[in-house]
Amino acid sequence: MIQKLLLIEDTPTLQMIYNASLTSAGYKVNVAMTGTEGLAQFRRDNHSVVIMDMFLPDMDGVEVIRKLVRENPQAKIIVITSNGSINRAVEAMRAGAFDFLLKPFSDERLLATVSSALASIEINPEIDFGAGSFYGFTGRGPLMQEMYRKIMRIAPSTAPVFVVGEHGTGKSTCAAAIHEHAGDDARPFVMYSGGDLTPVMQESTLFGAIEDLNLAPKGAETGALRQAYGGTLYINEVAELDPILQSKLGSFLQKASQNDPSLDHAGKAFPRIICSSSIDPQVLLETRKIREDLFYQLHILTVDVPALRERGDDIIFAAEAILARLSRTEKKAFGGLSDEVSELFLTHNWPGNISQLGNLLHKIVATHDARLVAGDMLPVGFSSQGRASLGRIKDATEDRFSIERNSNAIHQLVGLQLDEVEQRFIEATIRAQGGSIPKAAEVLGVAPSTIYRKRSKQ
Repeated sequence: MIQKLLLIEDTPTLQMIYNASLTSAGYKVNVAMTGTEGLAQFRRDNHSVVIMDMFLPDMDGVEVIRKLVRENPQAKIIVITSNGSINRAVEAMRAGAFDFLLKPFSDERLLATVSSALASIEINPEIDFGAGSFYGFTGRGPLMQEMYRKIMRIAPSTAPVFVVGEHGTGKSTCAAAIHEHAGDDARPFVMYSGGDLTPVMQESTLFGAIEDLNLAPKGAETGALRQAYGGTLYINEVAELDPILQSKLGSFLQKASQNDPSLDHAGKAFPRIICSSSIDPQVLLETRKIREDLFYQLHILTVDVPALRERGDDIIFAAEAILARLSRTEKKAFGGLSDEVSELFLTHNWPGNISQLGNLLHKIVATHDARLVAGDMLPVGFSSQGRASLGRIKDATEDRFSIERNSNAIHQLVGLQLDEVEQRFIEATIRAQGGSIPKAAEVLGVAPSTIYRKRSKQ
């Protein structure tokens, strides 16, 4: 079957070049000179893939994308823009575009992007959200379904992704889901975390011999970036990279966005970059924990992983799924939670999120024999905190960094290191003050410079 594409390009010479390239590859191409004409053709033929310039004579490119998405959310939109307009490409991706091409680009790059867009329509399976299982995630509520759909939509793209969520929410699981949903199991997925390493070790383990791709001896030890070629590199807590290395990574990403052929190696393309942060990326930028040049290369697509306390009934759904798995592993008979424990779980704040839930249930299964998890199996302080919180279930849209000012909240911090307790309290106070560091400093009784200094050490 010949695929029919829609090309919206107002420059006649470029329209002719793109059309010729696509036609020679076997595609049937409908062309339009304006956004209005393109939308009319799209409504008539409902094209699976649209290639469009972001600068059109009659309509703003982002407005055209939004209208295309409203007409058919499954359509894959590829935008074309100049290298100096990367911010427009970012706007396009957030409006629903599938991918973007920065001028100048080769025929091979254009055809590869179109092929990827078509493949994403064909290979992506329908996910049964009601089953509550999605690439390692467990949950079927609205927040989780929203995240699943976002992952499915952005997975086939090559654009960098920023995964944002508190510690223990499953950011690495999210990165792996994006990689897996894009298809092709043969592609490498490399995870990197350099927070505990010195700057020298960070450079060695991340970059290795990447700068000298053609001269590195066969079999030589290489860094994570080189190992991820042709696939995905996931960088955990990207702000923990040394500033000099952040600049270096930003340079590589800029070259990759410009389709610099020097970055290709042995027929493999530069890896897609997915990074994570437990702190809002804008806050990272404002506090200079991430370099501005790297921030704007990375902050194109974002996925928010909701905190466990925000997931409502999914807390119980996830707990029972974890409990069933642990019971099989430990050869125990646990089949669920008592009503008392279910209520306590729904009202607990879960500072350690899904990781804390899994750890708690593992301890219970390993040390008890019963059919249901009962209240007396919970740690000291857990039950009293839960009862104190009954009737105060927070709305899912409430600020995830807010805190309860009562003595029972202290129990939630037991087991954390002092530095992490201080970090959480500082971040919670900043959020409670609408993101204002000066106001947070006033509440905490310190100078704003103290907060900046403490955050820079995180």
